[in-house]
Amino acid sequence: MSRIIVIGGIESTYKNAQILYELNEDIAMFYTRGEKSPGWEGVDMVDESKFAFADKVHRTIVRNSINDHIETIKSLKPDYIWSLGWQQMYKKELLDICPVIGIHESLLPEGAGAVPIANALLHDRPKTGITLFELDEGMDTGMIIGQLAGKLDPRQSTSTELYEEAMYLEEKIIRLFVPLLNEGIAPRIPQDFSKRTVYGKINWSDWTEEKIKRARVYPYV
Repeated sequence: MSRIIVIGGIESTYKNAQILYELNEDIAMFYTRGEKSPGWEGVDMVDESKFAFADKVHRTIVRNSINDHIETIKSLKPDYIWSLGWQQMYKKELLDICPVIGIHESLLPEGAGAVPIANALLHDRPKTGITLFELDEGMDTGMIIGQLAGKLDPRQSTSTELYEEAMYLEEKIIRLFVPLLNEGIAPRIPQDFSKRTVYGKINWSDWTEEKIKRARVYPYV
């Protein structure tokens, strides 16, 4: 068991935090968003009643930047910070507190950057998946801990289908690697940046109606 902090505010955050809770990780604080938090366009508020852990752990609502909470995070002395669906960059001072573990919904180094699921669909990628990695100061550039590939073809699927598959894969990878992280034997594999692709924010006017219909569904409305 590790003492952890969870940071995030979307459905996959809650599902993954529930898994960490079920694995008996000690959630010292859950940093999440309030109804008026900026930067969450197209993502509805989560129904917390679906997640048993939510009313059993301490929480802090982040109104502006997570970096405003660095001193409190330090005082909690976490072994790991889990960054799960958070849209702000972390300062080095926060990253230096302890390892910060994140999940990106692509097979890094391919698909770094914004909205990776919808972008995989829009850019006709033949496959996608998820990457468990340790965050650094770059954008999705940290050491890879593990990856799982999805079975769905982004060229034929909707964003909703790909998102649901990603959450299934995320549960698998968390259950697989949490014990290894706690033992200190989980791998850290450098990314091959010669294979890196980076997605930007989507300009919907650039895409065909067929692709928009498949891509612009929950959670990317």
